[in-house]
Amino acid sequence: MNSKTWLLLAALVSVGILALGWFLGVSPKLTEMGDANQQREAVEAGNKAQEARLAQLKSEFAKIDDFKAQLAEAQLGLPPGDDLPTFLGQLHKLEAASGVVLTKFTASDGQQYIPAPGMKPNTLVTADNFVAITIQLTVEGSREQIINFVSDLQSGQRLFLVSKLSVENKAEGTTSDTDGNAISGYTGSITGYVYVLVDPSAPPPTPTPVGSLDVQPSPSPTP
Repeated sequence: MNSKTWLLLAALVSVGILALGWFLGVSPKLTEMGDANQQREAVEAGNKAQEARLAQLKSEFAKIDDFKAQLAEAQLGLPPGDDLPTFLGQLHKLEAASGVVLTKFTASDGQQYIPAPGMKPNTLVTADNFVAITIQLTVEGSREQIINFVSDLQSGQRLFLVSKLSVENKAEGTTSDTDGNAISGYTGSITGYVYVLVDPSAPPPTPTPVGSLDVQPSPSPTP
């Protein structure tokens, strides 16, 4: 065997050794490096997303007082408990503003929310957190005073939905209340609903006994 043949065989063996080294050593390492780079990029992307979320939370937390004020304002219309004494106080303010005399106030037990047929339910409003309380009111005054009272009632702080209203002329002339004040001869009978939006993060509120408010409220002071 001459020297050229030996050189050719040596070259082939060297190529074989290099190829074997590539497949057994270098290629797996390159794959590992590629995987590591992908993982690093994924971690860096996750970190950037977390940093952006953290910055957003910091920005929102800086407005926490504003959010609390907005919540408190919203809870005037939809309180987390029945809050009927406060609502009765609001009625007395409307009574004074309109000139009517509130002669009767009754409240029923709360009823769980049931979506109307065909209405797409809101996942944030359920039978577990939304309660309707039926309210019945009787006021006396002029027809205009009663209409003004009902109008103010529907745009007051507490969300109130009028479901039934009747205004009847009791008799000609005027009558008087227990203090001797003259009352025009119309009676307004109002039925409607106030609502409770229960806060799931708060402890269950203590309901107001319905019977304690089934009274002749006028002219009681505002709570």
